[in-house]
Amino acid sequence: MDMRSSSEGEVSGGDCHLLKDIAKTALPLPAAADYRDEAAWWADGPGGKARLPHWCNDSSGVGTFPVRLYAATGDTRFREAAAPPGADPLPNARRFGFRFSGRGRYIACLTGQGHHRLAPELWDLTGPAPQRRGLPTRDGETSWTPPVPTDDGDLLLCRTDRDFTRLLLVAPAPGGDSVHGADAEEHELCALRSRGLRLVPCPVAGTAALMFEASADRRTTVWRVSGRAEPPELITKLPGPVSGGVWLDDTGGRFALTSQEPGTARTLTLDLSRGTLAPLGGPARDEHLLLAAPRTGTLLTAAMRDGAYRLGLRHLDGEGPTAFPERLNSIEGIVTPLALDPTGRHLALAVTRGARSHLFLHDLADDTTGEVGLPPGVLYPAAHWSAVGLHLIHSAPDRPLGVVTVPEPSRPRILSAPEDHRVRWAPARTRDYDGPVGRIEAVVYGDPAAGGQVVLALHGGPEAAWQLDFDPLFQCLAAAGIAVVAPNQRGSTGYGPAHRDAIHGAWGGPDLADILHLGRALAAARGPDRERPMLYGASYGAYLALLAAAAQPDLWARAAVVAPFLSGRKLYDDGPDSVCNLIDRLRGREEIHDELGPRDLLRLADRMLLPLLIVHGEQDPLIPVTHSRRLIDRLREGEHRDGADLTYLEVPGAGHDPLSETGGHLILDHVADFLRTGPSTSPKNR
Repeated sequence: MDMRSSSEGEVSGGDCHLLKDIAKTALPLPAAADYRDEAAWWADGPGGKARLPHWCNDSSGVGTFPVRLYAATGDTRFREAAAPPGADPLPNARRFGFRFSGRGRYIACLTGQGHHRLAPELWDLTGPAPQRRGLPTRDGETSWTPPVPTDDGDLLLCRTDRDFTRLLLVAPAPGGDSVHGADAEEHELCALRSRGLRLVPCPVAGTAALMFEASADRRTTVWRVSGRAEPPELITKLPGPVSGGVWLDDTGGRFALTSQEPGTARTLTLDLSRGTLAPLGGPARDEHLLLAAPRTGTLLTAAMRDGAYRLGLRHLDGEGPTAFPERLNSIEGIVTPLALDPTGRHLALAVTRGARSHLFLHDLADDTTGEVGLPPGVLYPAAHWSAVGLHLIHSAPDRPLGVVTVPEPSRPRILSAPEDHRVRWAPARTRDYDGPVGRIEAVVYGDPAAGGQVVLALHGGPEAAWQLDFDPLFQCLAAAGIAVVAPNQRGSTGYGPAHRDAIHGAWGGPDLADILHLGRALAAARGPDRERPMLYGASYGAYLALLAAAAQPDLWARAAVVAPFLSGRKLYDDGPDSVCNLIDRLRGREEIHDELGPRDLLRLADRMLLPLLIVHGEQDPLIPVTHSRRLIDRLREGEHRDGADLTYLEVPGAGHDPLSETGGHLILDHVADFLRTGPSTSPKNR
């Protein structure tokens, strides 16, 4: 992998031609092997029958040659060449982009296929419990092609290629096991000169989805996609951009959209039989339509009332004002509406309290709420409630994101698809630590006091929080024997307004005090004979981790950070509008004047006297990569740098989160290795 700075194993430009020749010999090696009793052997020459007997030039040397070549180049083809034919990839632990079909018979997502490819995964929800199968496509998918399932069990995909977007129908191919599947059959339905296609599943037979095409002149073209191997049908052209989408009746005739044009009614109704657009009557102009029960006409809205967003209830054809039920709006925690039941009487809610989610069912007729017991974990904002039951997206530290079904919410019984049992994921728990001004909840893996190593992991945001869900990095660290403490210090969400707003106008103030307090407590609990705590952080967490490293460098063994920024002021100068708006809202440009002084990493660089790993995506759209480049240059100017305790990895083509993007497993492994063993002692490591 091309890095901006040198590191152990990097190949210089003069060696590239030699490596190309070497690759020609490495890639065919698996096909030439003789596999016996789970071992691979190579002959002593072309057509030879004797096995190579000795190390370095024997079968062990040949078999590990692609592994060593992969280590030198980062080319994943060499790692795959080291695996025997038919070897299973690592279990699919990363899933995202869940979408339900129109009537909720199927749900699809993208999942990691082996180490670097993404592939669709289809979940059948028509039986007594969810059943999943892989639908690997010929060339693999990207995070920009989330699949949309049809109620017949096929998939719709929008693939962008330069100036064109192709709409494809993907059907499961015969053969393949129930989990991994076989390569799917693909049928191209159309190719449009547009990069703005959006699919919305439809609950009516004969229409799998509506497709919205956004054009450069801000108009929107609406197409009907049947779900068969035929081109989409033009419905209408709308005068402006729209988003969202809620079905208002069970005949598929009326569809609610959110207007993105300034000065127009926010919620509009698209009459699909006429192709006309009109304001949705009833809700006030400032109400947002969230959910609908098409069979009964129940609508759930949200609006700002008395300084806070409140949930509203009304009927589609009702003429009176929207009601805002008192008890519904008094539930403690961060409340996310998930789904209405088919009758429109019951509302499923995800309620976040601290690091975990709770499932609540609210009776809209009686304005009463009851909790449904779920295993400790996190609910994601996608659900579907049908006659089969309530389908939810759930994750736990030792269970990757997946589908669970509650057949009868009044008598809870949780059903889920079996996971791959080849790997036992590490469990985690929540723990309250004493902070300087109150409790600090943290997600904890392993034994922070008695374990060989412990890392204090800091989340981004800053308006965010660690949750009790599956985390590939934490699993990687736990597998290496590293305990993890992931705190939700002041500034984190889920603990009330005072906790969240404590860092407004004080970035690196109360939150830094919490981290230093935790670091000292962990070091004291571990005693003088164990390694000091380590630091990890991403985005705002990277900034905070480096502040902690500067504030008390002798407290930490080392620090690994991903996508740091230099200061709130400097990020405001060259960040995108969305980031600048956040900085304005949280008053992130205000300086702190105390013993440490203004929280500018360039000013504090000389204090960071500990081994550092800094990772940044070259195409980061949120925090410009120049922030890490400037910091690295400043650190190299310091006399305390001997060239062996500073590593910088700039990932070509990567965005803000290089650990989760294509090829991110390589960066994840590098971060875990650095935390486990420290920086390389090679003189080339910079």
